[in-house]
Amino acid sequence: MKRVCYEVKVSRADFLGELKHPLKRRIGMRYSNEFYFVTPSGMLAHGEVPVDCGLIEAGSATFEQWRGLIGRHAGFFSFNPDRQEYCMVTVPAPWRDTPGPTWQLVAAMLRNQKRWYEERPPAPPAQEKMRFE
Repeated sequence: MKRVCYEVKVSRADFLGELKHPLKRRIGMRYSNEFYFVTPSGMLAHGEVPVDCGLIEAGSATFEQWRGLIGRHAGFFSFNPDRQEYCMVTVPAPWRDTPGPTWQLVAAMLRNQKRWYEERPPAPPAQEKMRFE
């Protein structure tokens, strides 16, 4: 099973802070086969991306602008002409053979999820059940 981790960065300061503290992405790197930073288009130069990570850029463009951008992609790309939004891999992440998550980690995640739902139960459904008498 392929495991991919995405770290969304919305500002250069956020990204530069990540570079200063690479241990922040340690867990994501440990359990994923590929690690990507997702940023607004043009925020980073390709040389700024760490060698063990990839880059996905997202933004908005007209169809004509998109035709010019498509040459920059390095794999996946998507364009929504109705909303004039795009997303594309511009730096592919290198593949790493990593172990899958341990059962202890999965169990801890499930316990945490259960605790969260017990503290904040979901709202009742908006519709009512039909009663037959």
